[in-house]
Amino acid sequence: MRRHPRLVNWLWRWHRRLGLAAALFVLLLAGSGILLNHTADLGLERRFIDWPLLHRLYGERPGDRSAYQVGGRWLSRAADGTVYLDVQSVAPCRGDLVGAALQGAILVVACARELLLLTDDGDLIESVTASTGLPTPLTGVGLVDAHQLAVQVGDQWRLADLEQIDFSARAAGGSLIRQLAPAPLPSVIRDALPDQAQWLSWERLLLDVHSGRLAGRIGVLLVDAIGVLLCALALSGIAMWWLHRRRRQRR
Repeated sequence: MRRHPRLVNWLWRWHRRLGLAAALFVLLLAGSGILLNHTADLGLERRFIDWPLLHRLYGERPGDRSAYQVGGRWLSRAADGTVYLDVQSVAPCRGDLVGAALQGAILVVACARELLLLTDDGDLIESVTASTGLPTPLTGVGLVDAHQLAVQVGDQWRLADLEQIDFSARAAGGSLIRQLAPAPLPSVIRDALPDQAQWLSWERLLLDVHSGRLAGRIGVLLVDAIGVLLCALALSGIAMWWLHRRRRQRR
Protein backbone atom coordinates (compact mmCIF):
# COMPACT_ATOMS: atom_id res chain seq x y z
CA MET A 1 0.00 0.00 0.00
CA ARG A 2 2.87 2.35 0.66
CA ARG A 3 4.57 1.58 -2.64
CA HIS A 4 2.36 3.91 -4.69
CA PRO A 5 3.01 7.04 -2.56
CA ARG A 6 6.74 6.36 -2.77
CA LEU A 7 6.52 5.90 -6.52
CA VAL A 8 4.53 9.13 -6.87
CA ASN A 9 7.09 11.01 -4.77
CA TRP A 10 9.94 9.59 -6.84
CA LEU A 11 8.17 10.51 -10.09
CA TRP A 12 7.40 13.98 -8.78
CA ARG A 13 11.05 14.66 -7.90
CA TRP A 14 12.25 13.59 -11.35
CA HIS A 15 9.36 15.39 -13.04
CA ARG A 16 10.48 18.66 -11.44
CA ARG A 17 14.14 18.09 -12.33
CA LEU A 18 13.37 17.25 -15.93
CA GLY A 19 11.01 20.21 -16.13
CA LEU A 20 13.68 22.63 -14.91
CA ALA A 21 16.22 21.18 -17.34
CA ALA A 22 13.82 21.49 -20.28
CA ALA A 23 12.29 24.88 -19.42
CA LEU A 24 15.01 27.04 -21.00
CA PHE A 25 15.07 25.01 -24.21
CA VAL A 26 11.28 24.95 -24.44
CA LEU A 27 11.17 28.75 -24.15
CA LEU A 28 13.89 29.03 -26.82
CA LEU A 29 12.11 26.69 -29.22
CA ALA A 30 8.70 28.25 -28.59
CA GLY A 31 10.02 31.80 -29.01
CA SER A 32 11.90 31.02 -32.23
CA GLY A 33 8.90 29.10 -33.58
CA ILE A 34 6.52 32.01 -32.95
CA LEU A 35 8.89 34.46 -34.64
CA LEU A 36 9.34 32.16 -37.65
CA ASN A 37 5.56 32.01 -38.07
CA HIS A 38 5.61 35.78 -38.63
CA THR A 39 8.76 36.03 -40.79
CA ALA A 40 7.03 37.94 -43.58
CA ASP A 41 5.24 40.35 -41.21
CA LEU A 42 8.44 41.14 -39.32
CA GLY A 43 10.62 41.25 -42.44
CA LEU A 44 13.14 38.88 -40.86
CA GLU A 45 14.50 37.68 -44.20
CA ARG A 46 15.53 41.26 -45.01
CA ARG A 47 17.01 42.14 -41.63
CA PHE A 48 20.64 41.23 -41.29
CA ILE A 49 23.04 40.55 -38.43
CA ASP A 50 26.48 42.09 -38.43
CA TRP A 51 28.07 40.10 -35.60
CA PRO A 52 31.61 38.92 -36.49
CA LEU A 53 31.36 36.08 -33.95
CA LEU A 54 28.32 34.61 -35.69
CA HIS A 55 29.93 35.07 -39.10
CA ARG A 56 32.96 33.09 -37.93
CA LEU A 57 30.65 30.43 -36.48
CA TYR A 58 29.02 29.95 -39.88
CA GLY A 59 32.41 30.02 -41.58
CA GLU A 60 30.94 31.47 -44.77
CA ARG A 61 31.93 34.33 -46.99
CA PRO A 62 29.14 36.32 -48.64
CA GLY A 63 31.25 37.00 -51.72
CA ASP A 64 31.17 33.34 -52.78
CA ARG A 65 27.59 33.41 -54.08
CA SER A 66 26.52 30.85 -56.67
CA ALA A 67 24.85 31.78 -59.93
CA TYR A 68 23.39 30.28 -63.11
CA GLN A 69 24.57 31.02 -66.64
CA VAL A 70 21.59 31.32 -68.98
CA GLY A 71 22.08 32.14 -72.64
CA GLY A 72 25.49 33.68 -72.05
CA ARG A 73 24.32 35.84 -69.15
CA TRP A 74 24.57 35.30 -65.40
CA LEU A 75 21.66 35.20 -62.96
CA SER A 76 22.41 35.59 -59.24
CA ARG A 77 20.62 36.54 -56.04
CA ALA A 78 22.02 38.89 -53.42
CA ALA A 79 21.64 38.37 -49.68
CA ASP A 80 18.92 41.03 -49.53
CA GLY A 81 16.83 39.01 -52.01
CA THR A 82 17.51 41.06 -55.15
CA VAL A 83 18.02 39.08 -58.36
CA TYR A 84 20.69 40.34 -60.75
CA LEU A 85 21.09 39.66 -64.47
CA ASP A 86 24.84 40.17 -64.83
CA VAL A 87 25.13 43.53 -62.99
CA GLN A 88 21.56 44.68 -63.69
CA SER A 89 19.18 44.73 -60.72
CA VAL A 90 16.00 42.90 -61.74
CA ALA A 91 13.59 42.29 -58.85
CA PRO A 92 13.42 40.83 -55.34
CA CYS A 93 12.86 37.09 -55.13
CA ARG A 94 11.61 35.14 -52.09
CA GLY A 95 13.87 32.38 -50.83
CA ASP A 96 17.23 31.04 -51.95
CA LEU A 97 18.00 30.87 -55.66
CA VAL A 98 17.50 27.21 -56.65
CA GLY A 99 17.69 27.30 -60.44
CA ALA A 100 17.18 29.06 -63.75
CA ALA A 101 16.02 28.10 -67.24
CA LEU A 102 15.48 29.60 -70.67
CA GLN A 103 12.12 28.72 -72.22
CA GLY A 104 11.91 30.32 -75.63
CA ALA A 105 12.52 34.02 -75.08
CA ILE A 106 11.62 33.90 -71.38
CA LEU A 107 14.20 33.73 -68.62
CA VAL A 108 12.83 31.75 -65.68
CA VAL A 109 14.32 32.42 -62.24
CA ALA A 110 13.41 29.92 -59.53
CA CYS A 111 13.70 30.86 -55.87
CA ALA A 112 12.46 28.66 -53.04
CA ARG A 113 9.17 30.56 -52.69
CA GLU A 114 8.81 32.48 -55.95
CA LEU A 115 9.17 32.12 -59.71
CA LEU A 116 10.22 35.17 -61.76
CA LEU A 117 9.60 35.41 -65.51
CA LEU A 118 11.92 37.86 -67.29
CA THR A 119 12.53 39.14 -70.81
CA ASP A 120 15.93 38.83 -72.48
CA ASP A 121 16.64 42.37 -71.30
CA GLY A 122 15.88 41.54 -67.67
CA ASP A 123 12.47 43.21 -67.49
CA LEU A 124 10.02 41.51 -65.12
CA ILE A 125 7.07 39.93 -66.93
CA GLU A 126 5.39 38.17 -64.03
CA SER A 127 5.95 36.87 -60.52
CA VAL A 128 4.39 33.55 -59.46
CA THR A 129 4.08 32.72 -55.76
CA ALA A 130 2.18 30.29 -53.54
CA SER A 131 -0.77 32.71 -53.50
CA THR A 132 -1.11 32.28 -57.28
CA GLY A 133 -0.68 28.51 -57.30
CA LEU A 134 3.06 27.87 -57.12
CA PRO A 135 3.96 24.72 -55.14
CA THR A 136 6.61 25.55 -52.54
CA PRO A 137 9.31 25.26 -51.49
CA LEU A 138 10.94 24.83 -54.89
CA THR A 139 14.18 22.89 -55.06
CA GLY A 140 14.90 23.23 -58.76
CA VAL A 141 13.71 24.10 -62.26
CA GLY A 142 14.41 22.50 -65.62
CA LEU A 143 13.19 21.67 -69.10
CA VAL A 144 11.49 18.38 -70.00
CA ASP A 145 12.54 17.13 -73.45
CA ALA A 146 14.23 20.53 -74.00
CA HIS A 147 11.02 22.56 -74.28
CA GLN A 148 8.49 21.98 -71.43
CA LEU A 149 9.20 23.90 -68.23
CA ALA A 150 9.08 21.88 -65.02
CA VAL A 151 9.60 22.80 -61.38
CA GLN A 152 10.99 20.52 -58.70
CA VAL A 153 9.37 20.26 -55.27
CA GLY A 154 11.40 17.93 -53.08
CA ASP A 155 12.15 14.94 -55.31
CA GLN A 156 9.01 15.41 -57.43
CA TRP A 157 8.87 17.17 -60.80
CA ARG A 158 5.73 19.03 -61.91
CA LEU A 159 5.03 20.44 -65.36
CA ALA A 160 4.57 24.21 -65.44
CA ASP A 161 1.80 25.70 -67.58
CA LEU A 162 2.67 29.38 -67.36
CA GLU A 163 -0.34 30.52 -69.41
CA GLN A 164 -2.82 28.92 -67.02
CA ILE A 165 -0.49 29.14 -63.98
CA ASP A 166 -1.01 25.43 -63.39
CA PHE A 167 1.49 23.05 -61.78
CA SER A 168 -0.77 20.06 -61.13
CA ALA A 169 0.55 17.72 -63.84
CA ARG A 170 3.52 15.54 -62.93
CA ALA A 171 6.40 14.81 -65.27
CA ALA A 172 6.23 11.30 -66.71
CA GLY A 173 8.63 8.77 -65.28
CA GLY A 174 11.79 8.48 -67.34
CA SER A 175 11.47 11.98 -68.80
CA LEU A 176 14.74 13.68 -69.67
CA ILE A 177 14.92 16.82 -67.53
CA ARG A 178 17.77 19.22 -68.20
CA GLN A 179 18.91 21.46 -65.37
CA LEU A 180 21.54 24.15 -65.23
CA ALA A 181 24.22 23.55 -62.63
CA PRO A 182 25.11 26.38 -60.23
CA ALA A 183 28.56 27.89 -60.63
CA PRO A 184 30.60 30.60 -58.90
CA LEU A 185 29.80 34.07 -60.17
CA PRO A 186 32.68 35.39 -62.32
CA SER A 187 34.85 37.82 -60.38
CA VAL A 188 34.35 40.58 -62.98
CA ILE A 189 30.59 40.55 -62.33
CA ARG A 190 30.87 39.88 -58.59
CA ASP A 191 33.19 42.85 -58.05
CA ALA A 192 30.79 45.14 -59.93
CA LEU A 193 27.80 44.24 -57.75
CA PRO A 194 26.90 46.16 -54.57
CA ASP A 195 28.76 45.10 -51.44
CA GLN A 196 26.99 42.24 -49.70
CA ALA A 197 28.43 42.58 -46.23
CA GLN A 198 24.94 41.94 -44.92
CA TRP A 199 24.19 38.31 -45.63
CA LEU A 200 23.20 36.57 -42.38
CA SER A 201 19.48 37.24 -41.93
CA TRP A 202 17.48 36.90 -38.72
CA GLU A 203 15.27 34.35 -40.51
CA ARG A 204 18.24 32.09 -41.20
CA LEU A 205 19.58 32.43 -37.66
CA LEU A 206 16.19 31.61 -36.11
CA LEU A 207 15.76 28.60 -38.39
CA ASP A 208 19.18 27.29 -37.38
CA VAL A 209 18.50 27.91 -33.68
CA HIS A 210 15.09 26.23 -33.89
CA SER A 211 16.47 23.14 -35.63
CA GLY A 212 19.75 23.03 -33.71
CA ARG A 213 21.82 23.37 -36.91
CA LEU A 214 23.57 26.43 -35.48
CA ALA A 215 25.71 24.06 -33.39
CA GLY A 216 26.14 21.52 -36.18
CA ARG A 217 25.40 17.84 -35.61
CA ILE A 218 25.69 18.27 -31.84
CA GLY A 219 22.94 20.89 -31.93
CA VAL A 220 20.64 18.62 -33.96
CA LEU A 221 21.21 15.79 -31.47
CA LEU A 222 20.52 18.22 -28.61
CA VAL A 223 17.15 19.15 -30.12
CA ASP A 224 16.39 15.43 -30.46
CA ALA A 225 17.31 14.95 -26.80
CA ILE A 226 14.96 17.78 -25.82
CA GLY A 227 12.18 15.99 -27.70
CA VAL A 228 12.86 12.80 -25.73
CA LEU A 229 12.95 14.86 -22.51
CA LEU A 230 9.53 16.36 -23.25
CA CYS A 231 8.14 12.88 -23.92
CA ALA A 232 9.52 11.76 -20.53
CA LEU A 233 7.84 14.74 -18.86
CA ALA A 234 4.52 13.92 -20.49
CA LEU A 235 4.74 10.25 -19.50
CA SER A 236 5.74 10.99 -15.91
CA GLY A 237 2.88 13.49 -15.61
CA ILE A 238 0.38 10.94 -16.92
CA ALA A 239 1.76 8.28 -14.57
CA MET A 240 1.46 10.57 -11.52
CA TRP A 241 -2.09 11.55 -12.45
CA TRP A 242 -3.11 7.90 -12.90
CA LEU A 243 -1.52 6.76 -9.61
CA HIS A 244 -3.04 9.67 -7.71
CA ARG A 245 -6.48 8.99 -9.20
CA ARG A 246 -6.23 5.29 -8.40
CA ARG A 247 -5.22 6.08 -4.82
CA ARG A 248 -8.24 8.37 -4.37
CA GLN A 249 -10.60 5.73 -5.75
CA ARG A 250 -9.34 3.19 -3.21
CA ARG A 251 -10.16 5.57 -0.39
